[in-house]
Amino acid sequence: MSIGTYAQFADGYYRLQCKETGRYLAVHNNYVNTESATRTGQIYIQSLETITGFENIVNDPGSVIYLRNTSSGYVLDAQGFTTDGRDMYLEFVPVDDAYRLKVNIKYEGQIVTRYLRDYEEEPGKSYIITDANQSTNWNWYVIPVTDADNQFMGLKGDVKVGNSYYTTIYATFPIQLGSGMKAYAVNTLTESNCTLEDIGNIVPANIPVVIACAGEGASSNKVTPLASGIANVGDNYLSGVVFCYPSGRGPGSPAWNAKDYLPETMRLLGEADGKLAFITASDVKYLPANRAYLNVSAGSASSIPTDGSTGIFRVTTKTENPQQAKGTYTLNGVRLPDNITPQKGIYIQDGKKIVIK
Repeated sequence: MSIGTYAQFADGYYRLQCKETGRYLAVHNNYVNTESATRTGQIYIQSLETITGFENIVNDPGSVIYLRNTSSGYVLDAQGFTTDGRDMYLEFVPVDDAYRLKVNIKYEGQIVTRYLRDYEEEPGKSYIITDANQSTNWNWYVIPVTDADNQFMGLKGDVKVGNSYYTTIYATFPIQLGSGMKAYAVNTLTESNCTLEDIGNIVPANIPVVIACAGEGASSNKVTPLASGIANVGDNYLSGVVFCYPSGRGPGSPAWNAKDYLPETMRLLGEADGKLAFITASDVKYLPANRAYLNVSAGSASSIPTDGSTGIFRVTTKTENPQQAKGTYTLNGVRLPDNITPQKGIYIQDGKKIVIK
């Protein structure tokens, strides 16, 4: 296939890896400098970072991109970010064994062609720009997210209690857990204790949960992103954040997207006295991205253990006061910006299905 012939991909989850640099694209913010196209004819997308090493993105929900084909071109949907409504509809142009990601933008009253390029501003800091003049770092592998080596998504057990491993996750798309894994919500909370509710092996979109892992490494905890499903789980005292992006310009800058960790009223998952617990963390300035935390009242214990000697306490699922996601979402759980009109299709708005014709 040659330049000018466009590839077709089924709607689904993929990773994008730059052929020349080996870095993976990952969404770590939802800010886009929309004025840059008018000023320079380029789009600077600092929210689309590139990360070196599969081991650094294997458990990163931001590296899992949903490609969605529309009548205008492909849309990139990822956690808290979408190119839908931003005049950034992509075409995939085959080049040897990779692809160039073509986008047409308006500049000085004309439509100009640009390509997504992996741009390294300085060592260790790289992000996506569009470019028409450079011939490097703009060829991409499009890798389906599967169970195969270097293609899967897996969670890392970062909390050890006895011989068991746990973690938390907060993702904007639903996932199915692999063998030996379970998801839990916090369904009761006092100033000194909480209990966990087994919600099974499906983690709904936009619901923060505790995960009982099958092992420590990501390869032991493979998960499958699901194409649809915004569900309710009943009472859940957990909260979550999608991004931890403290930009160099400080709070108040357009790109700043980080939440301060407040030790007086926040607890993170950990181990205390041989039990799974939510603890006061040390040396944490901002809440970590894609993780759950427990909001507690001032004066609560510094360590709040989960009930039961093993750290897991099974209770009956509740249905009253369900937690619902506000806003408009695609079927795979990506929230659309509030100020855009969605393309034709099916969406979830304030927990209810709607059809845009």
